[in-house]
Amino acid sequence: MNLPVTLQRLMCWLGFHNFRVLEVTFGFGEAGDVEKVECRLCGLILSREKSRH
Repeated sequence: MNLPVTLQRLMCWLGFHNFRVLEVTFGFGEAGDVEKVECRLCGLILSREKSRH
């Protein structure tokens, strides 16, 4: 995504992040996988759970 820096920061402020995966923890059974992701632009780090269906 080649956007000007100001527009990239605005997108992050609005909640549209450009994530990269830092770490994945695999769960067994009903437990889903957990991903640790970081926004490439603002540095926000989140953990998100991926459920298995």
